[in-house]
Amino acid sequence: MKYRIFTAAFVLLCLIPSAGMLFLPPTQAAANERLSPKPVLQNEDGSWNTTVLDQVTDYIADHFALRQEMVTANAALQTTLLATSPAEDVIYGSDGWLYYTQTLDDYQNHATLTEEQARQVAQTVADMQAYCESRGARFVFTIAPNKNSLYPEHMPARYLQSDSPGNYELVAKYLQEYGVNYADLFTFLSEQDEVLYLQTDSHWTNRGAALAHDFLMQVLGLPYTPFGEASYTTENTHRGDLYEMLYPKGTELEAQQQYEVDFSYVTPPRTAEDILIQTTSEHAQNGRLLLCRDSFGNALHPFLAADFREAVITRQMPYPLTQVQAGDTVIVEIVERNLENLLKYPPDMGNNQETESVE
Repeated sequence: MKYRIFTAAFVLLCLIPSAGMLFLPPTQAAANERLSPKPVLQNEDGSWNTTVLDQVTDYIADHFALRQEMVTANAALQTTLLATSPAEDVIYGSDGWLYYTQTLDDYQNHATLTEEQARQVAQTVADMQAYCESRGARFVFTIAPNKNSLYPEHMPARYLQSDSPGNYELVAKYLQEYGVNYADLFTFLSEQDEVLYLQTDSHWTNRGAALAHDFLMQVLGLPYTPFGEASYTTENTHRGDLYEMLYPKGTELEAQQQYEVDFSYVTPPRTAEDILIQTTSEHAQNGRLLLCRDSFGNALHPFLAADFREAVITRQMPYPLTQVQAGDTVIVEIVERNLENLLKYPPDMGNNQETESVE
């Protein structure tokens, strides 16, 4: 009798994840995770979908009941007992530091660009600068360092680094050769005594963004609000993107700096990830800003918005440089790991091109 009870209990436990899909709310994606869509019997052209069974398998694997809770519990066990991450996009470092797996090639100096491609990247930036200046605009280009480029000390020792130049080193020498007005955040941020990136996130802190803002404005030679010297409060309000990928049901929050910033949104954005954000600032001393950015602009753009009477902040790629007007300031910010995107999506300088948003 006891074996029947045990068997029945075991079967019921196995059924909970799949049967629970009928009664529990749909599983939501964590951070930038992409879940499999619902399977379909027919393709858009009316033909039968021959991969429907594979789609059913993928859908159930991504949406079974209590999936996020189980993923979180498994991650907690593996990070605690084995000091390793079960999430393919997250590297578990020492002292609870998390890193983005997609930065490994840069960290290990495994260049994914050839010498010629690196030259083409720099040439593309030089062409952007020439185009903007021909329209009477200021231009500056900057690369946001990957987290492990600035803070490698918490990376697992198994990831060895070569002495070869990586993508950044290859591109940087050509930026100088082509006379690009380049704001070197690698050198500037590495010279700061404080930690300016989040422990559980792939991005800089608000403090890091504030200092980056000051440096960019100095390179441009424009008047600015010195946020690096401004007062701020610190509150445990930030849920790290890497933490959320690793522990989708985790509840820990990381300390983040909060600044008073004087500007207004033309239309309140849904999130800082919106493709287009427009701002105004009545007391700003500078005219119009076009900020072409990726996710590092989430924390950066409020500081810049405070110093321009009007700002257009875009994640669109190719960069919409046809919007540049006389008197504008153009800032192009891209994270180190995305340098290849400058080859994939040449800027829009009058050519008709399809557009995408950048991460």
